Amino acid sequence: MMKKLAQTSVLFAGLLSAGMAFAEYPTKPITMVIPYSAGGGTDVLARALQPALEKSLGQTIVVSNLPGGGGILGFTKVANARPDGYTVTIPNNVIFATEGMGNATYKSTDFSYLGNVLTEDYLVAVRADGPWQSWDELVADMKANPGKVKFGFSGFGGSTHVVSALLADIAGYEAKQIPHDGSGNAVLAAMGGHIDALMLNLVDLASGLESGKLRPLVSLGEQRLEDYPDVPTLKESGHDLSLTNWRGVAAPAGVDDEVKQAWAKALGEATRDPEFQQLIKSQGGVVDYVAPGEALDQRMSLLAESFIETAQKLKQ
Repeated sequence: MMKKLAQTSVLFAGLLSAGMAFAEYPTKPITMVIPYSAGGGTDVLARALQPALEKSLGQTIVVSNLPGGGGILGFTKVANARPDGYTVTIPNNVIFATEGMGNATYKSTDFSYLGNVLTEDYLVAVRADGPWQSWDELVADMKANPGKVKFGFSGFGGSTHVVSALLADIAGYEAKQIPHDGSGNAVLAAMGGHIDALMLNLVDLASGLESGKLRPLVSLGEQRLEDYPDVPTLKESGHDLSLTNWRGVAAPAGVDDEVKQAWAKALGEATRDPEFQQLIKSQGGVVDYVAPGEALDQRMSLLAESFIETAQKLKQ
């Protein structure tokens, strides 16, 4: 018996010395927490990435929708999870905005950023059967009738809340600001006539615009949108402001290099897939993959500084 145990120990040691890892990441399914309801831009992105990620990582990606608090509930769960790479999420500017507004217990530094996947413009849209044909008409109405127009966005204290409030301040109007639990609910509210206008990312607005029930009025990007060339930018309307959102993948802070390398490979392959690129383009986004590392950390740091500072001013 002792001889067999000794032989087993020698064999085990030999396998290790030959470089065979017994716990190479990942060895079990990975949960991707989506902090919003199904149907929104983040949910669409997760499910678009899912097949390619599963193929590259060799494990099942379990997409778990956990809406609440404009994203805070889901992001909190991930920030507090074990940093072993088996719980991830798809963040955006909202994690910086909620930190600045003081609505969340997590900080942007509580996440390890595994890759930026896409960037997208913020956009203001109205009900297609509403009275406003242009951004200038809507602004004039909101100035003439303070608090009359119901202006929706996704999540109290989130990025679209911050951008919406910032836009009202810059353009000098007053609207009835109405938060919704997730972009999908905001779009449904607008299409159903419960709100008059809304501020969301173009990817989140895609279903409403494609249905013809919503009309885009102005973009906050640097340039006019390829699919909506008649929609002016905010700068063209006389306001010196341009803002874009991003979506990527993040894990709890502290994941090791093995996890980062695995996700860098998987996200790199996923974002190069022609079908994925076409889907993102059709939704109004731009594939903008940045691998984990110094460049990504610097980008996140700059975005965090900008949004946290803006959000802090708004709550004063």
